[in-house]
Amino acid sequence: MVVRRAFFYWQFAAVVALPAWLLLGWAIWGSAGDFAGIAIATPFLVLALLGVAGVTFARKSVRSTRAVSWIDVAAAGLWHVFVIATGFFGPGTAAFAALSVATGILAFWAAAWQLVDETRRRVKKVFETIERAAVPYQPRRTPIDAGEYIVVKPSDPAVRPSDPPR
Repeated sequence: MVVRRAFFYWQFAAVVALPAWLLLGWAIWGSAGDFAGIAIATPFLVLALLGVAGVTFARKSVRSTRAVSWIDVAAAGLWHVFVIATGFFGPGTAAFAALSVATGILAFWAAAWQLVDETRRRVKKVFETIERAAVPYQPRRTPIDAGEYIVVKPSDPAVRPSDPPR
């Protein structure tokens, strides 16, 4: 729970920290030709990080516990690792950049799938509650035992009490 809660707070800090890391990494290890790619990619990275964090935060379970799921930790954590690796601007920068894009898409769809699944379960529970409440309450009636009954048959079947006198 500690790791999941820490990652909950980290994903919002990562919106600032990871793009800043890319710019800092370019300043330390990058070359002049890399700046155009970083200048274009950094705003998209900020939007993508905000999008994934927003979709994750949209889940009620995440808001109430202030902790993300293990799927979020795995998918978004791997994404963040690839972004950090891209910031070192070594010989594998292009591969890490491609992997960070792929895992970013994975992290988004994992968060979206969890949101849809959780929302589906919550809506189903609400409809079941409404359905239970819509059925009218019918208490079970126990048979009434009034003892012995005496049935008196009229002697003249042609005369009924509702008939006028003859």
